[in-house]
Amino acid sequence: MKATTKQVLTGATWLVVLLAMIGGTMLWQQQVHKSKPVTTITVTSTERIPMVLLLDDHLTHNQIQQLTAHIQNSSATQTLVTAKITATGTVIFKGQLLNSDNRPYIQVQLPKNLDSNRQTHLLKQLLTVARQQFKFRRFNLVSYGRGGLTATNYVEHTTTSLSPQHLVLMATPFNGTSRQSNNRRQTTPVAAKSQTATLAKLIAHRHTIDSKMQVLIVAGKAIKADQPLPLQSALTGQSIFKPVVKVYQQKVLRSWRTQSGLLNNHQIGNTIQTFIN
Repeated sequence: MKATTKQVLTGATWLVVLLAMIGGTMLWQQQVHKSKPVTTITVTSTERIPMVLLLDDHLTHNQIQQLTAHIQNSSATQTLVTAKITATGTVIFKGQLLNSDNRPYIQVQLPKNLDSNRQTHLLKQLLTVARQQFKFRRFNLVSYGRGGLTATNYVEHTTTSLSPQHLVLMATPFNGTSRQSNNRRQTTPVAAKSQTATLAKLIAHRHTIDSKMQVLIVAGKAIKADQPLPLQSALTGQSIFKPVVKVYQQKVLRSWRTQSGLLNNHQIGNTIQTFIN
């Protein structure tokens, strides 16, 4: 009799455990079905954000190809088109973007021998037409040499909507050029008494620059060689941008050749892409 009672109690205990397990499973399934649906999914941006190239008009065709190839190194599948504007304001495009070009390149060609204000006006006009033509809102501006002076003057006299997200200035003669050797790595601002009229003018208008714009200045250092662009001239752009923008960087790339070695320096592409991306 006692054995039978024990068996009944044991069986009842196991039945309670089994029912509890079944109930727990059903409750868990019910909670799963009541979970909130996913409302936000993070995806890779497909927005078209071109890289606008504003290069020195004294560069040869081969030099432009060299520099562009290095910049395109990590995104060679993206199309490069040319945008030219005449002195009268006529915009001419050479090439067409594909639907898959979300980070294309637009090489800008401005008329030569125009004053900075006129070039700035034409650049603004060209970018306005390019945005309509190629369907983009934001862009990055990469410049070289005297093209960097035009780019700097542009960001000081444009609207916020037409300001680039990132501005890269390579080998820009902010404080003039020299044929004398300059082997010192000077990164301090140029004293007021040593500033050229161009630099002083750009500093005077720096307060109009969009503070959200991110700026990178790249200078080339030719080791044991004369370089027409003193290192301090290129780096003195900090006097213009550093007090204004929230993100400012500068980088010196070294080579054994002259300043033009920056054009085919394999580091230049990675430096720009890392900064922008």
